[in-house]
Amino acid sequence: MRPSGRVSLASVLSHLSGRAIVAGITVIVAGLGVAGVYASRSSIGATKMDLAVGGKPADQPAPAQEAEPARPGDGQQARGQDVRASEARLAHFRQLQPVLRTDAERLSQVARRMRAEGRVTDARKDRSDNAVELRSLFTAHRVLSADLTNHYQDYSQAKERLRKSVADQEDEYSQTASMVATQISLPPAAEQRRSEVTWAILERCLGKGPGMTLTTRPDGYQYTVRGRTQRYGGGASVAEDEGAAFAAFTSFAAEPEVTAHCDSMKKRAAGIVLTSEKLASDALALAEQTTLPGDCKYTKPD
Repeated sequence: MRPSGRVSLASVLSHLSGRAIVAGITVIVAGLGVAGVYASRSSIGATKMDLAVGGKPADQPAPAQEAEPARPGDGQQARGQDVRASEARLAHFRQLQPVLRTDAERLSQVARRMRAEGRVTDARKDRSDNAVELRSLFTAHRVLSADLTNHYQDYSQAKERLRKSVADQEDEYSQTASMVATQISLPPAAEQRRSEVTWAILERCLGKGPGMTLTTRPDGYQYTVRGRTQRYGGGASVAEDEGAAFAAFTSFAAEPEVTAHCDSMKKRAAGIVLTSEKLASDALALAEQTTLPGDCKYTKPD
């Protein structure tokens, strides 16, 4: 009988010697190694190809960056800047202290004048001169007064509101005086005393004094206007102009508009007195502080 054409692997191996089997296994392992090397080289080649056409390799961890070491002189330089800044701030504070103290003195003047007469400037002076005096009362220093707002904003804003209130009082006083002056009836001999009578009426209207008095005595008489007294002895009779001025003063009947202005000024004057006294105290307290708040061009070191 002829053998079948099929031969099993087991039968083949059974006919092979041990050495032949070992050689075959070696051939198979060598083939697998070659295939692995080929696959690795193919992968590297693919990566190079991707980079060549603009691709990118798989994500790689970024190299750690070393922090720039501090330079030895940085700390010393910073300390030097701090020292210069402190010195500049202290020097500027010493400049502002006398400005604040002068503010306190002038604000106290505002309170005293307003309490005494219901206005700050002298009614007998020209309005332009009074405007200059009013500015000086609220500007202790030509340059540094404006700088106070950089360091004491609340104080500076309150002082500016007070200044406007005082200016309003001055304006209303002048308007009311003009109204009163046109309503006074005087003979030609006493015409030069019209302003004097007007101020006397406003003093009485504002509750700041009697305005005008005329006292006769056996040996003469005494004429007083807004606190200033003139005495005449030797049996002198009352002068015509003074007698007419006093008569115009005593007979004056204020119209409702004048009375309304006087009430407005009395109320404003009381507020000005309280505010100016408080701000005078605040200015002294600020001048005694040990630190200077806020910044300006003077607090920056050169």
